[in-house]
Amino acid sequence: MNKTITHKHLKRQFDIFNETEELDDLFAELQFSTLLLPADIENDNLIFPLLRFKDKKYAPVFTDIHEYNKCNVDEGFALMPNEFDFYLELLDSEIDGIVIDVEGERFPITKEIREFVKPNYIFDYDCNVFTMKEMKQMKESIDNSELEEFLKDKANFWDYEKLIDLLLDADLFKVVLSKDDLSCKAENGVISLHDVGMLPAAITTKATDSYALIYSSESEVKPKNNPMNPYLQIVNLPELIKRVLLDDLDGIVLNENTQNITIPREFLLNFLKDFSCPNIDKYDDYAFVLSD
Repeated sequence: MNKTITHKHLKRQFDIFNETEELDDLFAELQFSTLLLPADIENDNLIFPLLRFKDKKYAPVFTDIHEYNKCNVDEGFALMPNEFDFYLELLDSEIDGIVIDVEGERFPITKEIREFVKPNYIFDYDCNVFTMKEMKQMKESIDNSELEEFLKDKANFWDYEKLIDLLLDADLFKVVLSKDDLSCKAENGVISLHDVGMLPAAITTKATDSYALIYSSESEVKPKNNPMNPYLQIVNLPELIKRVLLDDLDGIVLNENTQNITIPREFLLNFLKDFSCPNIDKYDDYAFVLSD
């Protein structure tokens, strides 16, 4: 779990629900939450504290460490972060539900409510895996001319539905960062991350908001002053969107140095409601040295 996650978007939806009792947007945020469960493993069995309300048994889960600290839970348990799908599966056990932030929102998810909360089934897919040679050929053959033509007209910048369709059809880039210079590990400009481990993606901030970065071409990438070493990766857009939502980011910025188009989190959530993907290309095994 990203230690910076505070679930600010989920908490905002709790506030809206308290005023409107509107559940759709709250459940959409819950789908991409990573909540904390006080738990332990004994003899390969998961054990966790139970709260009892009116003869019902609930597992306490928390949006962040501050909410956990408000609650008098046995300190013998460790805090285990789990994506929300885990808690939907937990409802198949003997418990009657979970309660989110016992001393805060005290929001229950019961067996009866779970049917209204979708699991991340859209990300249950087969992966197409590529070799280093195939990745290099893919990078060299990228042609996003249709997308770049669309971006020439500023009036298109807010047509998110058309834009996301073009982005899904395009081969996009993101920047990943390393504290080490990895150029010595590159073979023909390609670095196998099997050898160095996964690298964090660069993000940008606007006021108090944080965004993932994507680029329509390598020429759009102009790394800012950063002590980290930048490298390119081809983007798998559905996976990136999932990561943006799970990491509590505020959206995506396309071509930060030119068009600087912001695609907000709210649109990404709505987009995923109707999105499905039976198989997907796995690109994150490799990174590229930036061209001079």
